[in-house]
Amino acid sequence: MRKRWISLFALLTLLVLSGCGFAWTVFHSGIGESEIYETYERHYALITDGTDSELWDRVYESALLEGKERGIYVERFGESLAVSYTRNQILDLAIRASVDGIITTGDEDEETIALIDEAVEAGIPVVTVLQDSTGSRRQCFVGCSNYSIGQEYARQILDMMNEQESSGIRDVMVLLDADAQDASQNLILLAIRETLEESLGADAPVVVESAAIDNSRDFSPEESIRDIFLDTEELPDVLVCLNEVYTRCAYQAAVDYNKVGEVEILGYYDSDVILEAVSKEIVASTITFDAEQMGALCVQALDEYDETGYTNNYLAVDIRLLGSAEAEALLSEE
Repeated sequence: MRKRWISLFALLTLLVLSGCGFAWTVFHSGIGESEIYETYERHYALITDGTDSELWDRVYESALLEGKERGIYVERFGESLAVSYTRNQILDLAIRASVDGIITTGDEDEETIALIDEAVEAGIPVVTVLQDSTGSRRQCFVGCSNYSIGQEYARQILDMMNEQESSGIRDVMVLLDADAQDASQNLILLAIRETLEESLGADAPVVVESAAIDNSRDFSPEESIRDIFLDTEELPDVLVCLNEVYTRCAYQAAVDYNKVGEVEILGYYDSDVILEAVSKEIVASTITFDAEQMGALCVQALDEYDETGYTNNYLAVDIRLLGSAEAEALLSEE
């Protein structure tokens, strides 16, 4: 009974805050006595898992802009609440709030799939972004080919091996999220191994292993990655980071423990901190994607489904590799 009251209170709190934010966005005062207002035909909710905050800020800004052009209000659902909720709790609240569409990160967890299916049953179309829930009834997945990302990482490793100063590469470690419920990480790991084997042969002396990173607490990833750098005997020649947080933690650990140059770091995403590290060659390179394109495609997919009753099952987002020269150019532009 107590849990039901807590859930009801959380829902009412979110609805009140969401309603206030929506009203402030839709109606605002103009100059003098005239009243300027905007109306929207639909209300979409963007729900993320809380990690890679800078990435999701850019995705949201793009989705918000695309929505305004189409008469749709896109809300960062559950953001800035006094109480911290999990992504699935916020997903449940969005369903109860009867939004017109949901954009959410996915995984293969049974609870996530059940919630997505519940939304679709309630007539709320769902687009998964960056990570998919393949077993669900979602309308579309917007993201990158994980196998292609793995191939790009492998090509970078091969380029390093061809350089005289990096010819001693023997150990490659891929940092995986210990709590991830989807197969995206495993696809990247598989692509790295297969691409290296195709180029070097089955008997190549390069070992590709993985390390599970704890994400149970705010500073758990930082602690897990620092432990890797502290174990000097097991320190890999190449460290592959599969998200923005791991890249920043690896970069900082390399600087703090004076391991710059001893381990090659392959990063993920193009935040200012990561670009700075790549430009200084502390991080060898980083793979990124078009976050603005990602946000716009999510809104386009939901809008198309609302208008026509169908949309593409998968929309691909462009990926690109950034070395020191490209990182420097991007920083200069900013």
